[in-house]
Amino acid sequence: MKEEFCIMPDHPPYWRNHREFGLHRHEVFFGTANRKKSIEDGLVILLTPELHNMSNHGIHFDKHFDLYVKRQGERAWLSYYGKTVKDFIERYGKNYL
Repeated sequence: MKEEFCIMPDHPPYWRNHREFGLHRHEVFFGTANRKKSIEDGLVILLTPELHNMSNHGIHFDKHFDLYVKRQGERAWLSYYGKTVKDFIERYGKNYL
């Protein structure tokens, strides 16, 4: 299976390119405007179904987990692209750090 472009670190409980059966892809910055940008920028992770949207601990329901991953994503984006927080806000509309 083809690996996706991903700049996120492997950091269990999420993974970047270990596309194993049953893992769900999650765009770090989702929503109408940011989902495509996340894919383009390599801000995608793989989660177990329970940590994605199949339990109360899933990223779509657990605000602390979601914020943690967004912070990791912003740090990865700033480092990988050599950009500033201001650049990130221009791209994604908000600072998560």
